[in-house]
Amino acid sequence: MEAANLTDAQRVDYSMTAGEALPVAVRGAGCRIETADGRSYLDACGGAMVMLLGHCHPRVVEALARQSQQLNFTYRFSFRNEPMLELAERIAGHAPGELEWSFFNSSGSEANESAMHLAVLYWELMGKPAKIEFLSRVTSYHGSTLGALSLSGSRWRAPFESLLHKYAAVPNAETAEQGAAELEAAILSRGADHVAAFIVEPVTGSSGGAVDLPPGYLRAVREVCERHQVLLVADEIITAFGRTGRWFGVEHHDAVPDVITFGKGIGGGVLPLSGMVATRAIREVVGGAPNGFSYGHTFSGYPLGCAVGCAVIDTIEQDDLVAEADRKGAVIRSQLEQMSARHPLMYALRGRGLLQGIELRHPDSGERFAASQRITGKVTAAARDRGLMIYPCPTPILNQHMDAVMLAPPLIISDDEVAEVLGLLEESVAAVEATL
Repeated sequence: MEAANLTDAQRVDYSMTAGEALPVAVRGAGCRIETADGRSYLDACGGAMVMLLGHCHPRVVEALARQSQQLNFTYRFSFRNEPMLELAERIAGHAPGELEWSFFNSSGSEANESAMHLAVLYWELMGKPAKIEFLSRVTSYHGSTLGALSLSGSRWRAPFESLLHKYAAVPNAETAEQGAAELEAAILSRGADHVAAFIVEPVTGSSGGAVDLPPGYLRAVREVCERHQVLLVADEIITAFGRTGRWFGVEHHDAVPDVITFGKGIGGGVLPLSGMVATRAIREVVGGAPNGFSYGHTFSGYPLGCAVGCAVIDTIEQDDLVAEADRKGAVIRSQLEQMSARHPLMYALRGRGLLQGIELRHPDSGERFAASQRITGKVTAAARDRGLMIYPCPTPILNQHMDAVMLAPPLIISDDEVAEVLGLLEESVAAVEATL
């Protein structure tokens, strides 16, 4: 049965949405998506924080077309390929510290799984084969495959709890000192001889609504990791390549991790692409393994995806989009602060650059809403009705429910489009606020 002939009910079944017939997208350009019913939507969240350069960016599409006529696929155990080598070199040129060895996958989940494989192999080669456990923060999201989901401290793990490891054991901290103490306690409770790595997001995504790390946090946990011989992994699936106003989110902090994982935006929204970049010291150890780093996936380092990744980096460099993300992010935050003064439903603001989060609480009491009130869903729906796409991230926080939404527009968003996003967002918040 062709998709065009499906009934609305069948479309719901086909896309597995929760009882809602979603609009059918037919084209996209820049920050806009058009649907089959003639509507246009301003994409202020890049789908799922993926569209770093907007929809159908001409340089990315051209790179895809050019590479597709030369070489689409090579298997990593048979060949290297030029786009893979170039992309690795380009990433090493922007990564902080001595992060220089890249390995590529397709999804963010795969990237985080590969970081887990790398950590276990590294410690085995270092003569510490018992170091096979991981630690992560209680409120976090690292992917949907079972290893990455075990790292995640979010609502998404609940249906699969019996299959998962209890890795998310480090509470989110208010201060660097508290964070370091809690990480050290978690390491000691497991035994330092058993812990391979600690993974942390520089800015949270869907699990917390763009919560930034406390000042000094990354440096403090870096010191704890070094003291107990635990690798530090930064999950930058969302934040890498300019999203926060720096090439990598860790650059806002005075510390460099052992591994950075990345994904989403590096594929330009055209092809799945993700990866990790590790230090020279790790590369030298793993490079001496009898089989090298043999843990990957079928499409690891495939030339078509890597060529697209090179075009994404080209565009970010040539159009100075990292600086633009920093500038536009400051404009958006300033306007959100003024907006929140008019609309107390917007209880708290957080994030960096073009990744901004808004926590929603009752405008009179400042209390969190019950999950059954679906406030996040109502604000998101009000925005969609006005042609604005924002990212919903309701999430449990300990024994409470937190409502939040995020803005993560493409780095190419214009100043006029920023103003349009903010205007439509305020209309949406005011509409929901009026019902409370």
